[in-house]
Amino acid sequence: MGYVGVDAVFEMESSPAAGGRELVTTTNNQQPLLLPNLQYLELQYMDSISHVWKCSSNWKTILILQNQSSFQNITTIQIWDCNRIKYLFSPLMAKLLLNLKKIDIGWCEGMEEVVSNRDDKDEEMTTTYTTTTFFPHLHSLSFNGLRNLKRFGGGVGAKSSTGFTTHDQFKSSHVTTIVPWSLCQYSRDILIDDCNSLMEVFETMWVNNNSGGGITSTSIDEGQSDTHNTSLVIPRPENINYVPRLVNLKKLVIKSCNLLKHVFTFSTLGSLKQLEELMINKCKAMEVIVKKENEEQRNVVDFPRLKSLELEDLPNLNGFFLGMNDFKWPLLEKVMIRNCPKMTVFTSGQSTAKKLEYMHTSLGKHSLECGLNFHVTRNFHQWSFHNLIELHMEGKSDVKYVIPFNELLHLKKLVRIKVAGCRDLEEVFQVEEAMEEGLGLELLFREEEVAMKGINSDLVKSETVVEIPNLMHVELQNLLSLKYISRSNHHGILLKFSNLTTLSIHNCYSLEHVFASSMVGSLQQLQDLHISDCPKMKVIIKVEEEEEESECDVTVKEIECLKSMRLERLNALEGFCLGEDNFSLPSLETLEIKECPKITIFSKGHVATPTLNVIDTSFGRCYIREDINHFIKTKLDEVT
Repeated sequence: MGYVGVDAVFEMESSPAAGGRELVTTTNNQQPLLLPNLQYLELQYMDSISHVWKCSSNWKTILILQNQSSFQNITTIQIWDCNRIKYLFSPLMAKLLLNLKKIDIGWCEGMEEVVSNRDDKDEEMTTTYTTTTFFPHLHSLSFNGLRNLKRFGGGVGAKSSTGFTTHDQFKSSHVTTIVPWSLCQYSRDILIDDCNSLMEVFETMWVNNNSGGGITSTSIDEGQSDTHNTSLVIPRPENINYVPRLVNLKKLVIKSCNLLKHVFTFSTLGSLKQLEELMINKCKAMEVIVKKENEEQRNVVDFPRLKSLELEDLPNLNGFFLGMNDFKWPLLEKVMIRNCPKMTVFTSGQSTAKKLEYMHTSLGKHSLECGLNFHVTRNFHQWSFHNLIELHMEGKSDVKYVIPFNELLHLKKLVRIKVAGCRDLEEVFQVEEAMEEGLGLELLFREEEVAMKGINSDLVKSETVVEIPNLMHVELQNLLSLKYISRSNHHGILLKFSNLTTLSIHNCYSLEHVFASSMVGSLQQLQDLHISDCPKMKVIIKVEEEEEESECDVTVKEIECLKSMRLERLNALEGFCLGEDNFSLPSLETLEIKECPKITIFSKGHVATPTLNVIDTSFGRCYIREDINHFIKTKLDEVT
C-alpha cells in the first residue's frame, strides 16, 4: 500500500529506457513464468498505480507467453481506492487469465474501462481467437463507486462503430478478426452500484467487415514468424450485430447508474435461461428494462427460472417491456415495484405468472386479481388501494395521512397496516378534514356504493358507516406527529373495524387517545392491545362530546374477545376510559400497567373482568380480589 513512484504492478516488458517503476518485471528474452501459483490479487489505496499489467513497447510478450503458465491460477482480483487506474487489463492479457473467477473493483475514481485496448501497440500482430474462450470461469463481477466507468469492454478483434471494441487497430486493412465477446458472458452474479457514467451494461457491438463480403480470421505462427494467414470463414452482411449471450447469469443487481436507459435488448432475452434474481434501483434515466428492437419477432418470451424481480426508485420507468410480445414467468414468486410513478404498463402483451400471488409496491402488498399485467383507467389502477392487502409505509416525510378520505371505501381487501418513522404523519384514516373541505363520504357513498348496489340514494342515512371488513393487524411506530388514528364521528362518519384483532402503538409522541367511544362496538374481534412510550396519551377510549352532553342511561360497552392489554410508559395516562359507561371484558386474561404514574382509575363505570386474576404492574404481579378500579385505588392508597 502506498508505494511512492510505483506506476505498475506488473511490467510485462521492461527496458533500461523505461522511466517508471514496477513491482514485478519480465523481459522478452527471458520468457519466464510469471507468478504461476498466484491466486489472489488485492490492491488497496495505491494512488500512484496507473496500470496493473503494463507493456512498455508492445504486447508480443503476451502472445509468446500465452501457452505457458504465467498468471494461470489467478482466481480473484480485488481493487479498491486506486484512483489512477483507468483500466484493468488488455484483451490480450485476458488470454492468460483462464481461471479468473471474481473481479471486485470499488471506488476507483479514474477507472473508465475494465478491458481496454488503448495501450496496445503491436499493430501487425493478432492471433486466431476462434478457439479461444475468454474468462470461461469468471462468475462474479462487482463494480462499486466507479463514477467514470463508461464501459466494461469486449469484442476482441472486432471493429465497432460504437467505439466499444478492444483490438481494432491493424495496419493491414484486409485482416479482420471477428470473435465478439463480453466480459459478462459467463458471469453468474453481477453487481453494479454507483457507476454514473455507464450508458450500457451489456454492449451490443456492430462489426464492420473490411474484406467486402466475408468474415476472415487471422492466425500467427507462435514461434518467431510474423507471417499472416488469412482464410475465409463465413460470408455475412457488411454489418453484423453482436448479441451478448448471458447463459450463466443468475443474479443481476444495478443501483444508482443514472445514465442507463435500459438493461437488456430484446435479442438478449433468449439467453437468460438461468436468471433467478433481477434488481434495478435508483436509476434516474431508466425508461424500460428491456429495449425494443426494429426486427423483433412476436414470439413468446420465457423467463424459466426468474423468481424475484425488484424495480425501485425509477422515476422515468414506463414499463418492463413496451413491445407486444407475451411473457411467461413460471417460477416468479416475488415482484416489487416501488416509486416508479410513470410506470403505466408492465408488458404491453400478456404476462403469465402462475406462482405469483402478490405484488409489492410503494403502498404495500396487493392481490393479483387482474394478473401481473395491468392497465390504468380513469378510476382504477391495479396497484392502488382497491386490491391492497398489506399497507407498509416507512420513513416518508411530508405525508399527513396514511389513507386519504377518497380511498376509505376502497379498502375491502386490506388485512394489515404497518406504519413507522413518518415524521409529519398526523392521522391514519383521514375523515374529518374531508368533511371540512366539503368532500363528504356521503357523496362518495352515493356515487360508488349506491350505484354499484342499486340502493336508492334517498334512503342513505345521514350517518355513513365505513367498514374496513378484513383489517386484522395495525402496527404504528415512531410517529412523532401522530394525533389521531381516526377523528371522532360528529360529522356523520363512523369507521368500523369488525375484524381487527391486534393493535400495537409505540412511541407516538403526540397521540392523546386511541379510539372514540363510538367505535367500541366495532372492536368485537380485538384480542391484543399494546400501547407504550406515548407521553401525551391521556386515555385509551375517549368520550365524545355528544355523550358528555347526553342525559341517556349509562350503557355497557363490551369488547368480547380482548385477551391481552399492555399499557407501558404512558406518563400522562389517567385511565382506560373516563366516561360513565360500564365495560365488560369477558376474555381478558393478561393486563399489564407499568410506569403509568398518573393513572387514578381504569373507568368511572363498573369494569367486569371475570377471567382476570393477576395484574402485572411496576410493583410486580398482583392478585385481583375485587375489580380493577378497586385495585388501582388500593395501590394509590398504599403509595400515599
